[in-house]
Amino acid sequence: MPRPRKCRKVCHLPKTQEFLPVNGEVHKEMVVLTVDEYEAIRLIDKEGFSQEECSIYMQVARTTVQLIYNSARKKLADALVDGLPLRIEGGDYRICEGEEEYWACGGCRKRHRSCIHMVKEAGTMRIAVPLDENKQDVCIVLARAPYFLFRDNGEDRVVENPAANAQGGAGIQAAQFLVDNKVDVLVTVRCGQNAADVFKAAGMKIYKSVNKAAADDLNALEEGRLEELTHFHGGYHGVQ
Repeated sequence: MPRPRKCRKVCHLPKTQEFLPVNGEVHKEMVVLTVDEYEAIRLIDKEGFSQEECSIYMQVARTTVQLIYNSARKKLADALVDGLPLRIEGGDYRICEGEEEYWACGGCRKRHRSCIHMVKEAGTMRIAVPLDENKQDVCIVLARAPYFLFRDNGEDRVVENPAANAQGGAGIQAAQFLVDNKVDVLVTVRCGQNAADVFKAAGMKIYKSVNKAAADDLNALEEGRLEELTHFHGGYHGVQ
């Protein structure tokens, strides 16, 4: 007897479920993308997840995610190249109930706020924000920021960035400095790929700054209004 297929977890249904060519032609054939295939595309291509990370969020094996993702990409190619209508429906899936202990998928905002508060109340989260010379505003270049603001259990302190004046490899040096200081969450305008790899290896979360003042970003983080940073640039002119 074949083993029953495991339902794939998705965060929410798509806002638009049908896409039609604008040429006015009537097509008997329609490409059907299942909801779980849509979720794999959303997580990997939009949110920037690896297939392994996607498998964790969808709660299936990595090989299963690879099959889902490859099928979805083939269907999207058929719809785009042949100009066919596309509909999103069906599949083996279940809607997320928001009970997971983590959030980073771009969907469960309510759970994200709970998670932030849960860690904060436990007193185990250290947040870092790169600061400009005035020690108040967010510096747009992470590696060359003159200072970092560290927040531990509601208490703030400002420390100098030892990598600010480095001749080369400032991104890696700044990243290692934050890792050595046991930072759990980084809020930054942007981040180089090399530094991001160091942060990921250390299990650090990276959120995108949207405010000029660091204090405003910290408040937004605690209220669940910051998005996780998923796109990282390559190094340029020795700066990251």
